[in-house]
Amino acid sequence: MSTPKFNAGDRLYKYQLQRHIGGGNFGEVWLAHDLTLARDVAIKILDESMASVAEHLNEAKVGNRLDHANVIHVHYADVVATPPGDVVAIAMDYHPNGSVTTQLNPSNFLPMTEAIRITIDILRGLEYLHESALFHNDIKPSNILIGPRGEGILTDYGISCASPGLRPTKAPDAYILHRAPETTASGNITLSTDIYQVGLTLFRLLNGVGTIRDLRNGVGSTLFEELKAKGKVPRTQDYLPFIPPSVARIIARATKADPDDRFQSALEMRRALEAISLCGYWTTDATGEYLGVSGNQTFRFSQEKTVHGYKFNAFRTRLDSGSETRVAKMSGSKLNTEELKKYRRAFMLSVVNGGL
Repeated sequence: MSTPKFNAGDRLYKYQLQRHIGGGNFGEVWLAHDLTLARDVAIKILDESMASVAEHLNEAKVGNRLDHANVIHVHYADVVATPPGDVVAIAMDYHPNGSVTTQLNPSNFLPMTEAIRITIDILRGLEYLHESALFHNDIKPSNILIGPRGEGILTDYGISCASPGLRPTKAPDAYILHRAPETTASGNITLSTDIYQVGLTLFRLLNGVGTIRDLRNGVGSTLFEELKAKGKVPRTQDYLPFIPPSVARIIARATKADPDDRFQSALEMRRALEAISLCGYWTTDATGEYLGVSGNQTFRFSQEKTVHGYKFNAFRTRLDSGSETRVAKMSGSKLNTEELKKYRRAFMLSVVNGGL
C-alpha cells in the first residue's frame, strides 16, 4: 500500500477524513464523515497522476447506476480542487468488515465453506453486472468487501467496461496476476474473462492468497504467462490436501486457457458451486496448526519421523464432552513419504466430505 497523500483530519470539500483504509497506485480510500449528511462513507480519492478527471468520473457513473446486494453502489462523486491539483472523490457505503482478506486465517486462506459462500455471492453480483452489459475486469480478493451479514460485495470499477451485447472489448488496463490468456494475447476482455478471474480468486481464497503471486515471482513474468496460456495456472501441486476433487474441478474449468472451455456464464458457475455438499472444513489456529471442524467435532493430526518411517495419528474431539480420541482407522505407522501424504489427505478429505 502506498503512502497516503492526505492525513486524518483533513477536510476535503464536505468530507472530514478519519482513517486511511486502503489504496494503491490508483489512489487512496478513506473512511470519512460526510458533514452535510452526518454519515460515515468510504471515499475513494483519485488524482490525475493515473488518469484524467473525466476517466475517473466514468468509474463513478458506472457504480452510481448499479443496485444489487452483491455489488457496491456509488452514491455520488465530486471534483475537488486541492493544492496539488484536482481530485475526484467517489463516495460509497462504508463496510467496516473491510475486504475478504481481513477474514483470512494465519495461513492466509479461508475455511472452504466461507470461501465458497462468498464466491457464490460474487457470482450473483457478476450475473447482475453482465445483465447490465458490464465487464468487471478486476475481480480479486482485495476487491471483495464483506457486508454486515457476511455477504460478499464486489467493488472497484476503475477498469470495468461497458459492452452492449457483451461483445469482446479492449481492456483499459488489467490486473496482471489475474489477466486471462486471451487478454494477454489480444488485449480483449469478455464475459469469460470475468469467469477466469473468479476462478483464480476462489483458488487463492482456498489455498492461500499469496500462492499465485509466489508462482509468478518464482518463474518470472514470461514463463508465468506461458503457463497460463497452457492452462497450467493454477498448478495441481499448489492445491492444499483437503480440497476435494469436486471443488478443484470447478476451479480448473473456470481457469481453462480456452474461453470456450470455461463456464459460459456466472450463473452456470454459481450453480456448480451450489451443488457441492460439504460436511466440514479445515482452518489453522494461531500457531499455524491445522484444525478440522465438522458439526460438533474438531479434528487434528500429528506426524513424526521414527526409525521405522513416519507415524501419523488422527484425533477427534467432541465439543459436547471435550474428550479427545484417536481415530485408529485413519492413523498409521511405518509410512514412507508418499504413504504419509496419502494418510494425511485421506483424513482431511474425510472431515470435509463427512466420512467420519
